Amino acid sequence: MFGFELDLGDLREQDVDRSGEQAARLEALLAEQEERLAEIVGTGTAARGQVTAGAAVDGRVLEVTLGPQATREGSHALAEEILLAVRRAQEDAQRQAEVLLNTAVEEAIPGLDLAKVNEQLNRLG
Repeated sequence: MFGFELDLGDLREQDVDRSGEQAARLEALLAEQEERLAEIVGTGTAARGQVTAGAAVDGRVLEVTLGPQATREGSHALAEEILLAVRRAQEDAQRQAEVLLNTAVEEAIPGLDLAKVNEQLNRLG
């Protein structure tokens, strides 16, 4: 009873109860993870370590730091390197959030194949 294929003729009361329990566990775990999500800071670097950035899960840029040699290549190159470091920081924050949430879902619903669920969702959208 972990997939999307459901035979209503084979549905038992215990299946419904188990699904309700799993949903309640998942809701509780996700509420716990909300605070942890807010604490995630992704990091990214560029320009051989001369540009570093930090970003929150929601994409907000928290900081950008330039090393002493970051401006050697000129303002256009520096702007590109800053954008690259920020993009990497945002991707890192998203990756960390995905790991955190996947772990919570796997704890709440043991046996759920998240890769299969994601694959099915991607086909829908």
